[in-house]
Amino acid sequence: MKKYNTLSLLTLAIAFTACSEQKNLEKNVLSINTSSLKQLYHSNEALKLSLNLAENTQLDSVAYFLNNTRIGSVKGNEALDYSLNNQPLGKTTIKGVAYASGSSAEVTNTIEIASAITPKLLNYKIVNTYPHDKTAYTQGLEFYNGILYESTGNGEGGALAGTQGVNKGISSVRQVDYKTGKVIKIHKFPADIFGEGCTILNNKLYQLTYKNNKGHIFDPETLTLEGTFNYFQNMEGWGLTNDGTYLYMTDGSEKIYKLDAKTFQKVSEISVYTDNGPVPYVNELEWVNGKIYANFYGIQAVIAVIDPKTGAVEGVIDFSKLVDLLEKHPDLDVFNGIAYNPQTKTFFVTGKNWDKMFEVQITE
Repeated sequence: MKKYNTLSLLTLAIAFTACSEQKNLEKNVLSINTSSLKQLYHSNEALKLSLNLAENTQLDSVAYFLNNTRIGSVKGNEALDYSLNNQPLGKTTIKGVAYASGSSAEVTNTIEIASAITPKLLNYKIVNTYPHDKTAYTQGLEFYNGILYESTGNGEGGALAGTQGVNKGISSVRQVDYKTGKVIKIHKFPADIFGEGCTILNNKLYQLTYKNNKGHIFDPETLTLEGTFNYFQNMEGWGLTNDGTYLYMTDGSEKIYKLDAKTFQKVSEISVYTDNGPVPYVNELEWVNGKIYANFYGIQAVIAVIDPKTGAVEGVIDFSKLVDLLEKHPDLDVFNGIAYNPQTKTFFVTGKNWDKMFEVQITE
């Protein structure tokens, strides 16, 4: 008859007990208690979190996470109150991890967080009206060292004219004399490249492409193409701006992605929300005094002022009356393009295939 070492038997018994406890805990931790939860919250509200447990289940503690960021822990199954103030907006996964006797079990649920702010309706005053190349399918605008840079795509236009458009645009990046509308320098792309938004950071001009899943890097003075970069995931490229350190990119959804300017990998993301819900089709971007100014692809000529930390829309400017000031032609298309000139402290706005660019002051 085999003899078993007493220590080995004890080790086996402990291991068996731990496995049993693990299985029991996973079975006994049923779900996050939804009786105190809502589907939609606003960022000035608070969560009250606890778990639903099987009868006679005892816990050592529970840790809670929002989108995998730990927000706190409690002893046993006490309730955790957590303020959503400054929490990023959008679809949010709540995760509770229960611990007992060295084992753990995890449960999740999903809520949506909207802004607590009703956006202010801001006003504007036209300071100047300048000529704009009406063949330019405008995707991005930005001032750099006193020069206006514009990126264009090869769209067909025609949305505001009620047609499919007649003349297809040419994708490019260009330097523009904004007072005359004349192109100073231009780099054109072949037809298989659909240019999108642009921005200039660390003396490099970055331009997105629509569906090529990569962007271009230029010398802003010569517009010489110096290289390309791949997107951090398979996605469309829409708008682009920077805060002096990071790049910010849109893909046509309600999201704005913060990117490392050296690796082009995602650092974080926000979802753009009002107090009513998400705002999709975020397009062209401009960073001004710690806020993101964005327009949205579509018929309505609107710019939103966005908190880059949370995604909350703080203000809205309606530029729809500018359409009445344009030359009507078959390729006339939607509002797109925001540039802030720090020298004049004014904004410059235009649209795809617009014959005019407007210098405006934005006021409350």
